[in-house]
Amino acid sequence: MSKTSILCYKQLIQPLPVMNQSTHIKKESWARISYKEKTNIEKIIFSKNDIEISRQDIFDESKTDFKIIKTLLWGYPTGGRNDNIKRALESFILLQKILSKAENKNLSLSEANSLLNELGNIKGLGPSTWSKLLYFFNISICNQKCQIFDLKIVDSLNKKQFCEFEEYNWKQDKQNYFKYISLLSDLANKLKASPDQIENFLFIYNLNYKF
Repeated sequence: MSKTSILCYKQLIQPLPVMNQSTHIKKESWARISYKEKTNIEKIIFSKNDIEISRQDIFDESKTDFKIIKTLLWGYPTGGRNDNIKRALESFILLQKILSKAENKNLSLSEANSLLNELGNIKGLGPSTWSKLLYFFNISICNQKCQIFDLKIVDSLNKKQFCEFEEYNWKQDKQNYFKYISLLSDLANKLKASPDQIENFLFIYNLNYKF
């Protein structure tokens, strides 16, 4: 049983400038990805050899298609594994429709299940990707803000360094995702921080430090 509580790191979590977290994307990394909406990628990145995108840049983006592309560029600066991104972009129009309907909404559990089923039916779009999209499209489930739940976060949670996370066997499925955003929402209230600051702490510190 871990004796360490994440609450002990309040002073480290509260000031995390999560909106400034950024990634650099090189044109050559995405040049291999081609699909029918490629012109949207070209407008964002292909006019430059290297761009930098922050979380705030994505939240500030008002166009649905650009927000999707910027989320994918930010989350997968080297183009992602295998052909998953290319396959997901083959359903780009459908993805826009699904996300535009849910953007800025607070969904019930049944509505959330329906949304995740729709996203799960898009080839190449796994939890690592749809959780990023839910986050940047400002979607909530039962008053709990959606958060990023990629493989690095799951690996971080499964280190079980903090007592708040050790009772679960974390894996990428819907039920674990619902538990995760509920737990982060609860911890954020206790820490007087934002849930994404906790997610950022899990990604940067818990994943790479021994507590």
